[in-house]
Amino acid sequence: MTKSASNPTEHNVLQPGVPNLTPVMKADDVVQLLHNRYTAKKYNPDMPCSEEDFQAIIEAGRMSPSSMGFEPWHFVHLKNQDVIDEIMPHLWGGQGKVEGSSHLVLLLGRDQKEMKPYSDYLTHIHEDVQHYPAENLDKRMKKYTKFINEDQDYRTEREKNLWVDKQVYIALSNMLTMSAALGVDSTPLEGYERKPIEEILIKHGVYDPEKFHLSVMVCFGHSDCEHREKTRQPMEEVFSVFE
Repeated sequence: MTKSASNPTEHNVLQPGVPNLTPVMKADDVVQLLHNRYTAKKYNPDMPCSEEDFQAIIEAGRMSPSSMGFEPWHFVHLKNQDVIDEIMPHLWGGQGKVEGSSHLVLLLGRDQKEMKPYSDYLTHIHEDVQHYPAENLDKRMKKYTKFINEDQDYRTEREKNLWVDKQVYIALSNMLTMSAALGVDSTPLEGYERKPIEEILIKHGVYDPEKFHLSVMVCFGHSDCEHREKTRQPMEEVFSVFE
């Protein structure tokens, strides 16, 4: 199946078996792409991200890996300008950026009620999405419970929500890389006052607090200002080999 402009999610699906990843870019090309990617500090409102590119960016998030394949996320394209205006005083990290961008996305994490063993959501993922036999659910939930409570030693609901947020950030990373590959600028947004923003979003019905919490935000578009020189620690300070 070939991809259509109207539906970037239509692709050839590999059949079960040994993975067969065919390189589509050389290593140097990927590394150069990452060197060229910058977090945009200002956007040109007259140069929006195309809808086709935006759907491909969201698809990169949807196809991201997650622990046990539970996909504990939901992505919301926040288009309602009244709601955006209401959260902006509390979104200090986005001021001067969101205003000119064309797409603002909320990345939500599944709350602990949704992520408890045997929840309707996890049962749905197990049986309806991953198509595992219903009789294997007990074994899998026991493994999941041990993983969370013993192996990783997550005790409080806050700790378990932060584990969910780790998964959401994998999806965010893939979105950022996809946007760079498409020549679209991006700005991950974590600089905000959580409580007032969540209260506003919940008040307007943007999401159900019984199912989700706000993990992070990101905006997309095209920058119209020069970037400062990119800086990173040298390789020997961030990577080592223990033999």
